[in-house]
Amino acid sequence: MSKFRHETPRALLIAALALLLPGAAFAQGFEDLSLIKSPTAGMIPHGSYMFEGAIGPDSSLLFGVRVGFFDRLMTGVSFGMQEFIGRGGMTVNDRPGFQARLRLLEETVPRPALAIGVDTQGDAAFDEGDDRFERKSKGLYLALSKNYLLLRNVALHGGVNYSFENKDEGGADLFAGLSIELFKGMSALLDYTPSLNDNDTRLASCRTRGKGYLDTGIRFDYRENLRIRLLFMDLNGNYNREKGVARSIEILFVNNF
Repeated sequence: MSKFRHETPRALLIAALALLLPGAAFAQGFEDLSLIKSPTAGMIPHGSYMFEGAIGPDSSLLFGVRVGFFDRLMTGVSFGMQEFIGRGGMTVNDRPGFQARLRLLEETVPRPALAIGVDTQGDAAFDEGDDRFERKSKGLYLALSKNYLLLRNVALHGGVNYSFENKDEGGADLFAGLSIELFKGMSALLDYTPSLNDNDTRLASCRTRGKGYLDTGIRFDYRENLRIRLLFMDLNGNYNREKGVARSIEILFVNNF
């Protein structure tokens, strides 16, 4: 945690300066593809691509690209490395991530959007011995998303998933969360998953204390195609290998071919 802690003020300053550049126009841009770590039914448009990069926690780096097809189909790849910032050598994850999503139902006034997808990208390093990421990937999932216009935009998301990282412990898991627009171009995010497929504390490979993961974050939209997210993960201290809130900064950029 210490290396990332030293880099956080610099990264926050860069993000703040970017948001204050002349001509900045906050607007609701592209749909959320995830809350914090849970997928939504959101998509990027046909003929567009998205670059995403995240720094932290523990000086880790994760980046990837996604491509939208036919407004209802999206695919992507991602990979990460550890100790990106600091001294010594970097460690590249042996296993890259793969993403695919198909929106089965569009959102209407009475019903939410429904999507089915696969995401094999987990958090932090991939442990070859336990055949899993530190925080398991979602694997195969079904996601529901519904937007409401109250005083501000509010979006509810939820679903069920089955991770392929099931060497010692498997089964289905759940996820749910919401985003709330605080101001134009600024939203709060909240995400929870009970980690039902990683809560047997008797197993040496278990990474949790059986409480589930509670995550939150703030999303900033810069123009219509650039997004910066400040994420604060594991607020309830579920991860059993370290203590404290995990912090991450994400940058997402969408454009057309």
